[in-house]
Amino acid sequence: MGSSNQQIVEDYIRRYNLKDIEGMLALFSEDMIFESVSSASGIINVEGKEKFRLLSTKTAEIFKVRRQTPTTMVLDVTNAAIESRYWCVLATDLPDGKKAGEEIQFRGAAFFTFADGLIARMTEYL
Repeated sequence: MGSSNQQIVEDYIRRYNLKDIEGMLALFSEDMIFESVSSASGIINVEGKEKFRLLSTKTAEIFKVRRQTPTTMVLDVTNAAIESRYWCVLATDLPDGKKAGEEIQFRGAAFFTFADGLIARMTEYL
């Protein structure tokens, strides 16, 4: 089961990088929970695929290009933790003064919980 969870995480990252929102959503349960803790935007909590679709679509539009590259991955039967580097090119100006076309880089960590072969919960720290 651990390797299939690894494949799910790898598929999520690949689809994230492609901004393939529908492909990403296919990896989550209907009643999924997503939480993002960010120094830039605070804490965001979303429950359910439809709300996650709206958030993911809005977020994807901010970036012309985005790339998440995992540097560490730890898995067990029902959980995964990854540390990643992010590289993005902004498509729009941001409230903090960053301008469209600027490249930004940062690090983050994400924690996944799996149920029935799908992601049931994802929490990220950026």
